[in-house]
Amino acid sequence: MSFVTVKPKFQITIPAKLRRDINLHEGDIMEAVLIGNSILFKPKQVVDRELAADRIAARFAEVQPAPGDIDRGEDEIINEAITDISMSRRERRYSEA
Repeated sequence: MSFVTVKPKFQITIPAKLRRDINLHEGDIMEAVLIGNSILFKPKQVVDRELAADRIAARFAEVQPAPGDIDRGEDEIINEAITDISMSRRERRYSEA
C-alpha cells in the first residue's frame, strides 16, 4: 500500500512504482472520479479532433460504398458511422465502470 501527502494547493505525488505500473508520465491527462468517499484517477488520452476528422475523411475517400449504400448520401452514411462510434464508446464506458 502506498501513501501520499496532500501538499499546498492540494497537490499529491503519485509513488514511482504506481506511475511505472500504469506507464504514467509528466504531462499525461487523468480523469478524477468521485466514488463514495474516494477519488479514482484514470489516465486518459486526448485526441486532436481536427486531425481525427482528417484521418476519417481520408479513410472514407478510400472506401468503396457497399451495395446497400449506393443510393444513400455521404452525410447520411457519416452520421450513421458517428452514431455507431458514440454507442460503442458509451457501451465501453459503462462496462469499465
